[in-house]
Amino acid sequence: MNLNATIAQLLARDGWTLDGHVARQGRRRISFFTPDTPVAKFQRIARQDRDRFLHLAVVVAATAAVMHRLRTPQLADRYPRALFTSLEELAGPLRPRTTTVATFHAEVLSNRPTEDRSHYRLVFRAPELSGLVPPQFFMMDTLPERFPFGARTVNRGPVDWTPRPMLKRPFGICRDFHPHFPADYLKRLALPPSLALTLHPPAPDHFDLLYKVLPEGLGTNLMTKLNRGDRVHMLGPLGQPFDVRPLRAAGVEEVHIIGGGVGMAPLITLVEALRFYAFPVKVFLGIATLASLRLQDELAVTFGESPRAAYVYLDDLLAAGVKPADIFLSCDMARPRRVRGLPAANLHQGLVPEQYRRFLRERPVPQAMAITCGPHRMMEVMTGICRAAGLPLKVLLEKRMGCGFGVCFSCVQKVRHADGSEDYARVCREGPLFDAEEIVWKPNSQPKWAGCGCAARC
Repeated sequence: MNLNATIAQLLARDGWTLDGHVARQGRRRISFFTPDTPVAKFQRIARQDRDRFLHLAVVVAATAAVMHRLRTPQLADRYPRALFTSLEELAGPLRPRTTTVATFHAEVLSNRPTEDRSHYRLVFRAPELSGLVPPQFFMMDTLPERFPFGARTVNRGPVDWTPRPMLKRPFGICRDFHPHFPADYLKRLALPPSLALTLHPPAPDHFDLLYKVLPEGLGTNLMTKLNRGDRVHMLGPLGQPFDVRPLRAAGVEEVHIIGGGVGMAPLITLVEALRFYAFPVKVFLGIATLASLRLQDELAVTFGESPRAAYVYLDDLLAAGVKPADIFLSCDMARPRRVRGLPAANLHQGLVPEQYRRFLRERPVPQAMAITCGPHRMMEVMTGICRAAGLPLKVLLEKRMGCGFGVCFSCVQKVRHADGSEDYARVCREGPLFDAEEIVWKPNSQPKWAGCGCAARC
């Protein structure tokens, strides 16, 4: 295979030219290297570029398997600030991604509450999750591991009769962080869309999750007591990965992300993946109040300074390269004030489905698809809205789980197949992402094609 010809063909679709091993478009450059290139060349590009992402280094491996071994966190210092691809992926077609389930201990890096302490953001280090593809999830203990497995301990104090959860809790990743890449690198990254489908960032080594503290909840209240340095047991990644790259071949020109409350958290990594692969994204976020998004700045309080206005989700979306004009905010309790440069027309008092319905009614929409996660009723309403607009919708379901890998059948969801038959699917195995038209939202509900009297879909 003529590597230069293949890369040149991909770049030409987006107005780039290839001269030797360097691609150019205006001030932007992409240099291609083999895996045995001296580390000094990667360091020089990273040093001269100074996080502007105008000059990128790409490592081209022989096979996809070798590429994924090179992009592991353990080799991050060997290829600083580099992207990765392989001859196999450049030649196409795109290969489906596979992940391996592992059991491990993650190290807690921080655990910060929002202003009203209704939500917490937990940051942890877990290289074992580096292969996770959104919207996959993991199961996590809510108590830290105090002693090595099998250690013999004697409790000489009074007996603690406080209820303790026996099972892990399922959580989705909110954001992942890549070695040598700043948290907001997607704001400046501009890859040629055709080539971007074959590229990969270095595998992440630490992550964060956002969880809501339920007043009557046992596990989430215990999680608020996790401290830096604690180690918690995890199992993952679990669930089916959703590779966004084939959406371009399917003709999708824009993706709409609709999140209700904490349901936005597992959608952030999907937004990051979409932005990396150069998909236009519009995000609709529904919350109760702004206080449930504003993070406490513990250092500012310590030094007697005014708290910094750091917003969960909003700052994450902006760091992922979503423009303020493409973020729409709905607050249930009060009309949100102007925040983070969002246009006043994008602020809405009410429920997020109302704002999304108005958006579809008032603006021309290209060939798009929607992905939503949130309360059960919200997703059911979103199904009706997208059906009326002729937009395909995927729903990210969240269910109580016992095991996370399909044995206990505690997370089943009733689904309806194309032939009208109904069955139950396990969210942890067949999900967590489903086509909305497959979901039976209410018992004894009829499929949308039943009104014509046909036994099958018209």
